[in-house]
Amino acid sequence: MHKRKEREYGVFYIAEKKYMKIFKIFLILLLASFFFISARPARPQSASVFNAAVGFIYYYGGNYRYAIDAFNKEPAGLFKNSYADYILASLYFKNGEYRKSLNRINIALKLRNIGKRNKNTNKKLSKTDIKYLTLKAKITAAAGNLKESTGILKRILQRNPYELKALLFISNLYLYKKDLETAALYLKILKLNHPHNIASYYLLSKIYAARNQNGKAERNLLNAIKIDPYFKKAYFRLAAVYILAGKEKNAVRVFDKYLKINPYSKTAIYQSAIIEYALKNYKSSEKRFLNFIYITKNSKNMSRLRNNAYFFIGISYILRKDNEKGLFYLNMLVPGRHYIDAKLQEMEIYINLYKKTGNIKYKRHIEKITDKMLYNPKVKKNLKLYYFSGIALAEIKDYKKSEAAIKAGLIKFPDNTALLYELGSAYHSLKEDKKAYAVMEKLLKINPYDSDALNYLGYYLALKNKNLKKAKIMIKKALSYDKNSPYILDSLGFLYFREKKYGKAIKLFKLSLKKLGKSATVLKHAGMDYFMLKKYKKALEYFKKSYKIKKSKEVKRYIDNIENMKL
Repeated sequence: MHKRKEREYGVFYIAEKKYMKIFKIFLILLLASFFFISARPARPQSASVFNAAVGFIYYYGGNYRYAIDAFNKEPAGLFKNSYADYILASLYFKNGEYRKSLNRINIALKLRNIGKRNKNTNKKLSKTDIKYLTLKAKITAAAGNLKESTGILKRILQRNPYELKALLFISNLYLYKKDLETAALYLKILKLNHPHNIASYYLLSKIYAARNQNGKAERNLLNAIKIDPYFKKAYFRLAAVYILAGKEKNAVRVFDKYLKINPYSKTAIYQSAIIEYALKNYKSSEKRFLNFIYITKNSKNMSRLRNNAYFFIGISYILRKDNEKGLFYLNMLVPGRHYIDAKLQEMEIYINLYKKTGNIKYKRHIEKITDKMLYNPKVKKNLKLYYFSGIALAEIKDYKKSEAAIKAGLIKFPDNTALLYELGSAYHSLKEDKKAYAVMEKLLKINPYDSDALNYLGYYLALKNKNLKKAKIMIKKALSYDKNSPYILDSLGFLYFREKKYGKAIKLFKLSLKKLGKSATVLKHAGMDYFMLKKYKKALEYFKKSYKIKKSKEVKRYIDNIENMKL
């Protein structure tokens, strides 16, 4: 099938669009002059033809207000026929002036004498009558009177039961009213009598999909594509039907079929790439994304989706443990969609490398990334940026910068409890306990049910060995909100340790370790508890495990003391 190229008009080929416009205007003027010369008296003929011609030029140019003004300049009585009123009704309708539009179409229908000429209800309506009545149905529907609009269409179908436009219009009205059963009935009549009309297949597919009848929806869409292989909507709806049915591979095949006739379809390439990514077909996904990036390289309005493409390619490499290539693609993102996510992913990689190797260059990378995000005016600042920047900097023990990042976030989000908690944690790491305590108290005023803040304050009091009664209330309250938290269980165990209830304490420490796996702090607490129970071998075992994870001077002293004992 031949598909016309841009600016190709059958046997004519107009080199420039402006010449085509001149040709159209000339043709309209010629037709208008023939119409009005043959239909009207010769007396004021020249003025009439001019106004009508100008009106038609504006009409076809889409400037409906000027077209209305031109037609309304006609001499009284001269421009008075049903077609003229039909044109004005159409113009008022397109201009959103429904009342005036309805008045004009009613005049046109009256002039046509449709009722008087067609008293016999078995007699078919003429094409012109159908055209006028269909316009009235459109006007009443647009004005919100769906009942009257439906009645007009039924009137048409009573005389002309297989009228294509009326069947299609009434189907759409019932779809709008969510009466899917009646809509489907009219669409089936339409499909039966107009088997080459793709609209019936397409709309039926929507109804079947809404009813979860995916097989019927699929068949109708395949038929629509068979009738018109260039019908884009059918391909995309068919792909959606397959995705909803869990047949993602079929959806990809549909997009590939469409791409054979339209190889530069940005939407088809992008959506098929997303599906391939979801299916973990990363090589195919990457190929499609790169193709999308290439064909949209000069489109400014596609920068958001290009960012998505680079992001998914980068993540796919990271999932395959190829961090080098992953970082290469993540660095291609510009400020916008997924930019912060890409930078946070980058930081996570460098944090792991820093912890693994201790190489200072990875620490500098993290600091550079956070600075670039926090102080770049092109980056849209959001909560995630401040929160995770603060955590990342704390992970590399740069607590001062972590504090600064969190404080910057609190300027924009002053009552955000997640930021407040991280600020308190930063102060704790900086050994500014009074500041940390004050921040946690402020947090609890905003949210009295925050288990982490309650636990922090309770543990702080237990650690300082003061006001243990208040500490117990806080920790137990925290545990009531988060019963399975290993950290709160450890805090309660430490409180019992302070109260010299060593048997109760050790049970909680063991339960905490069972949930956490390994924790230098909890292992130390368990060792201290066994030490007080005079179970020195057990204490030494736990202290050594704790020291292996974190080299603590306090734990080292316990180990030395036990080893110097004569057990």
